[in-house]
Amino acid sequence: MNNLATISDGQALTSHEGQRSARTALGLWLASFRSENTRRAYGREIEAFAAFTKQEDAASAVAAFLSLADGPAHAIADAWRTAKLAKGLSPAAINRSMAALNSLVASARRHGFTALRLEAKGERSQSYRDTRGPGVQGVQAMLAGSRRQDRRKAARDEAIIRLAFGLGLRRGEIAELNIAHVDLEADRLSIMGKGRAERELLTLPAEAKKAIERWLGFRNAVDPDAALFVSLSSGMPEARISGAGVYHLITTLGQRVGVKARPHGLRHTAVTEALNVFSGDYRKVRAFSRHSSLDIVRRYDDNRADHGGQVAAALSAIVG
Repeated sequence: MNNLATISDGQALTSHEGQRSARTALGLWLASFRSENTRRAYGREIEAFAAFTKQEDAASAVAAFLSLADGPAHAIADAWRTAKLAKGLSPAAINRSMAALNSLVASARRHGFTALRLEAKGERSQSYRDTRGPGVQGVQAMLAGSRRQDRRKAARDEAIIRLAFGLGLRRGEIAELNIAHVDLEADRLSIMGKGRAERELLTLPAEAKKAIERWLGFRNAVDPDAALFVSLSSGMPEARISGAGVYHLITTLGQRVGVKARPHGLRHTAVTEALNVFSGDYRKVRAFSRHSSLDIVRRYDDNRADHGGQVAAALSAIVG
């Protein structure tokens, strides 16, 4: 029975010595990422892989996987992808899992822990379809709704919304901020952007600066390395807010005011409105959004102005 059939039957991969080497390989791999958010996300992917392969822990799964030949290893990666497809997971989620496996194996091979060469196949992602987000009125409704809470939570939530929209920050970029990353005197915010090796300095808009000032009045922390935003739930008070926490905050607040919202939706609205304000100036808007490709900004612009729809209407009119 091959490895793919073994997994299909819900049986564990064969036990394998070398867990110490596997732990070292895991540690070296995760340490290579500068972003703590990336380390956590990829760590969770390997834990999920261990659960899929019915291994006791991540080290056991990695030890067994790195010992395989290319063919059986690809069969297991394909089985994991197929299982995710069956669950209806998005291409982005599946691709993150496959990228984690590919990256781990490449790192382990560089450090001499395996001869395996893996090219786990991902899924083709769809281009942005709806880049509008909740819209300006939706953001305004959320800001108004955030102020109808107790003063401390209102201050925190407004500051987060201001950063998600006013600076187009991603939820992970918000969650990783420390108090020291805010320079109110210079109107600057230091972020670790997606895929960046060094922190970036962004200019704080006046409204976002005021919101952060209000929140810091409630934060009551003097350690500059303390988290800027913390959980206010009774179960984990004062713990650093997570990316999932930012997501929950924004979606819940949106529901309260009748707006479908998520953190990236606020970013979508910010980019779309920036194109409106600056008359489709891709260069300026890309500097704001920090997208790696100008083509992504063009997709926003096409959705904003429906350039494709305008051409289609013109062509249809020609033939009557």
